Amino acid sequence: MADLKLPRINKFIASGRIANDIELKYTPKGTPVVRFTLANDRGYKDESDQWQTSTSWIDCVAWSKWAELIANQTHKGSAIIVEGRIDTRNWTDQNNVNRKSTEVVVEMLHVLEWKPRDNAGYDADQNVPLPPEESAPHNATSDDVPF
Repeated sequence: MADLKLPRINKFIASGRIANDIELKYTPKGTPVVRFTLANDRGYKDESDQWQTSTSWIDCVAWSKWAELIANQTHKGSAIIVEGRIDTRNWTDQNNVNRKSTEVVVEMLHVLEWKPRDNAGYDADQNVPLPPEESAPHNATSDDVPF
């Protein structure tokens, strides 16, 4: 039997509200980064045919230009659409316990409510994706980038 070649698809899209205060941080090399939680609600009918709401809390991380845009143009409660990829990290914590986290790496963000925090010069319709070298993994080659 021939090896099955699977397409490499890792795409995430969700809407919701930012659930925490936004804090812009920088890596030791000076790269901007923002971590936030997206609260995504969905309605469903329970066993008694009554509408209920369930909320998923989705951890997200944005780097470089997207981190700066999120820090300058959004706040806790902002309605957004996030597009990105799922990434899983493994690490050992301070107590020497192996840990694992899964988060969405933001590749595109749409702000649904325009309420600027300051005059940082961003346009409300600015939804330009990061250049490939900023959004691709550091160990990617040009053969790994799909465009």
